[in-house]
Amino acid sequence: MPERTLPAAVLEILLVEDDPVRAGIFDDGLSGTARVRRISELTTPAIMAATDVEKADIVVISSHGPDAAMIRTIEDVSGMRPMPIVVFVEADQGDLARRAIRAGASGYVVSGLAAARVLPVIDVAMERFRLMDALHKELSRSKSDLEARKIIERAKGLLMQQRGVSEQAAYEALRKMAMARGKPVREIAETIVAISNMLP
Repeated sequence: MPERTLPAAVLEILLVEDDPVRAGIFDDGLSGTARVRRISELTTPAIMAATDVEKADIVVISSHGPDAAMIRTIEDVSGMRPMPIVVFVEADQGDLARRAIRAGASGYVVSGLAAARVLPVIDVAMERFRLMDALHKELSRSKSDLEARKIIERAKGLLMQQRGVSEQAAYEALRKMAMARGKPVREIAETIVAISNMLP
């Protein structure tokens, strides 16, 4: 007997669109695969309020023509509540597509809104967001690790100077202090450096 596969989780999509005809195209393209909630106001407060009420997996912005206010909204929402954002516009203006991507949009489609295109575009935008989010987190971890190494090296240098011990002995002293206090080595190192900065 073949193994039964469970249906995929239903996507929660917040659609920003004030045109009922265009909204209907999204409904057709996402029927049975997503739950679409629609708001008509393309502003940061409206989007934040809608995603406060109920979590959204992705924000879809649909507009006949983009403008600078839309770019600002994308940037604000991305900064306050990082999530995939995909934009469908009928006509592009200048460099607004590039600006939208830099502001935080994961996808930007110009002209040709059709029901058959909606879900593939959303899938690609969500995957792009996941990849970029993973890269940002890895970069943040790398920066944090580098900062930790720097502060530990500085604390070791202070201990070597004050106690006249080797680098290995200084690190062992840091490690023992950390274990005795149940704290990470970095935190002990930060305390040692902070105290040393207060001394004349």
